Amino acid sequence: MKKIKLPNPLILVVGSMGAFWIADIVNPGFNPVGVMILFLIPVLVIDFLYPQPELEQILEQAQQIQDQESTIDEPIVDEPVSGDLVDEEP
Repeated sequence: MKKIKLPNPLILVVGSMGAFWIADIVNPGFNPVGVMILFLIPVLVIDFLYPQPELEQILEQAQQIQDQESTIDEPIVDEPVSGDLVDEEP
């Protein structure tokens, strides 16, 4: 799983101010965009203050298990399972 680089809260504030500025010039529909950008700041601050290393460990373990299962050579069975669409033979 790739790491995501979170934006800086200062960039979010500048972006929301830009959205409010565009709302005054172009279209008032940009006001909710500015508000939504401002609502992201507490989420990013909490994520920064309280990281979840346990979640990363669980995801790494799941990836290892998935890799192990993909290396096991099992015979391919053509029997239909529940939910498969099959043609009925006359």
